[in-house]
Amino acid sequence: MNTLLVAAPAGTFHGVLDRSVRSWRGIRFALPPSGERRWRDPLPAPDADGEVDATAFGPVCPQPLNPAVPLGDGAVEDEDCLSLNVWAPETDADAPRPVMVWLHGGAYTFGSSSQPLYDATSMVAAGDVIVVTVNYRLGALGFLDLTGAVPDGGFDGNLALKDVLLALRWVQRNVAAFGGDPDRVTVFGESAGGGLVTTLLAVPSARGLFHRAIAQSSPASSVYGTARAEKVARSFLTKLGVDAPDALRAAPVDAVVAAGKAVYDEVPLSDPGTLAFAPVVDGDLLPEAPITVLREGRGIPVPLMIGTNKDEASLFSFMKSPLIPITGDRIDQ
Repeated sequence: MNTLLVAAPAGTFHGVLDRSVRSWRGIRFALPPSGERRWRDPLPAPDADGEVDATAFGPVCPQPLNPAVPLGDGAVEDEDCLSLNVWAPETDADAPRPVMVWLHGGAYTFGSSSQPLYDATSMVAAGDVIVVTVNYRLGALGFLDLTGAVPDGGFDGNLALKDVLLALRWVQRNVAAFGGDPDRVTVFGESAGGGLVTTLLAVPSARGLFHRAIAQSSPASSVYGTARAEKVARSFLTKLGVDAPDALRAAPVDAVVAAGKAVYDEVPLSDPGTLAFAPVVDGDLLPEAPITVLREGRGIPVPLMIGTNKDEASLFSFMKSPLIPITGDRIDQ
């Protein structure tokens, strides 16, 4: 049954066929995280009624313009960005195929699953696997923790990490309908995506959602505590010029992105080599620093392949990013 129409628990999705690979794009896995839901935990999207057109990528998370990160032709930015994409071979197999869930990179601030670089057609054709690519909230929308700076605001933290967990739960529930094996899920990512992978290994509630992990150029130690998160949040509030909860929820998304970019640029200058936005050791979802948990062998016990891509940091030089200042003095340190 190599149909483009797939009936899954979450809905019936109509996809496209390209070079002997089927894909279903822009599948919503969460309610829009905007308005009253901005800076709140993601909620699962309700199961869809009727046939869903899954032939085009969903919106990308609002982010600063970056020529080094092409988002794809016709990409539209919108806070309603929590969608995923599924690729599968044209022909169904006798047994369920292994599943690979991709988390894109971008310093926790840039990127999208719709980037042309992440088209999984060739990988699926060559590897005979199911590939799922995921959008998660970025920058201030996904990694800002307002719980310390605005304690009575009704805000939540570690939002992007929770987005990924919700997407992995969607995979567990639905991937069998696309020919995938929910008991053979590999989560893999590069740069910030690799950081999310190593962080997931220290999240107790992630146990059982994946069975193997691949982390490419993971900034595994770029995970910070609540005091540092509050300091970043206060800097963001100053730059946005808003601190009341209702005003924060109503602030134009362009202003939120601009304030987030200002903080993104500022933090590496005052605290060299660190990221403004990253997962937070909150004592709850993420009880301890992943680097400590993994060093002591207490992470989720799944096989892990980890390494660093050649010339990884050259992208930051191209971007003229203050995150990794490429100077003689820095190299000599």
